[in-house]
Amino acid sequence: MLRLAGFGVGLALVPGRLRGESAPNRQVSRGNAGCYRFRVGEFKATALVTGFMAAEPHQPFYAPQASAEAFRAAVAAAAGSKGRMHFNALLLRRGGETILIDAGPGGNVPADCDLVANLAKLGVAPVDVTRVVLTHAHFDHCGGLLDAAGHVVFSRAEHCCLAEEIDFWSAPQPDLAKLRLGAKAVLGTAQRVFAKIAFRRLQSDVPLAEGITPLLAPGHTPGHMTLRIESQGESLYHIADLTHNAHVMLPHPDWTIASDCDEPLAAATRKRIFAGLAAEGVRVFGSHVPFPGLGRIVAVAAGGEQYRWVPEDWAPAE
Repeated sequence: MLRLAGFGVGLALVPGRLRGESAPNRQVSRGNAGCYRFRVGEFKATALVTGFMAAEPHQPFYAPQASAEAFRAAVAAAAGSKGRMHFNALLLRRGGETILIDAGPGGNVPADCDLVANLAKLGVAPVDVTRVVLTHAHFDHCGGLLDAAGHVVFSRAEHCCLAEEIDFWSAPQPDLAKLRLGAKAVLGTAQRVFAKIAFRRLQSDVPLAEGITPLLAPGHTPGHMTLRIESQGESLYHIADLTHNAHVMLPHPDWTIASDCDEPLAAATRKRIFAGLAAEGVRVFGSHVPFPGLGRIVAVAAGGEQYRWVPEDWAPAE
């Protein structure tokens, strides 16, 4: 799928389970931590690495709307970026709750990107997770919900997803006519997950737990979810897949990516939400923003619908 999408080489992730293969032994540790602790009010939050792909963004996977010249200029302006697409998950702990938002791709990833191993560093075993929230059913978010044998990893957790997302992927023939990737590239993992796990059907704008509200942000997938997390006067907005490369897509929110199920709708959703987040100045977490995925979206002073990513300063563990 990824080679067809134009990534070609430099993959740090080999999603073998998309092809029904058993995962080979994981790569040895590279030495960097895969966890970053912070707080949102009474929530003890941890950003978790679940994988990454090392490849410079390029057309036509990104931005078919852009001229080649404009796209080259955008990539050149992001020269400080290493070009990786990061895969981040988020863990929230409060009282007796242990809530995991997305589970990464699973499969053959570097040791430091192993979700279960990184949870173990926090003293959290899979059976300790009380709730799993799936922002959407692309393989890099739901693949880690099943192990190589097809067993549910977080077997004691309540699994949650927006009703629109469940209905779409559970349909006999999901409508992927607008998707620029082949249907087989995205269907397999999602269908296996929804066939195996009974998900609680969430509604947009209705809190799934105290202080955690799912919000429909369609286009990337029909039931793509963002979340607002609030506690003790502090807020965090989880943007999920509203951007896959903050240095390229935030300055150009009308540009899309080949994994968008409905590109015009995805662009409209991005522009609407980016404008609101920039105006509010709220703290943001992103699934594909360079780890640990924390920062703010700021409007470019020159005007227009252009934004930039301002990463949050690193802080000692809280």
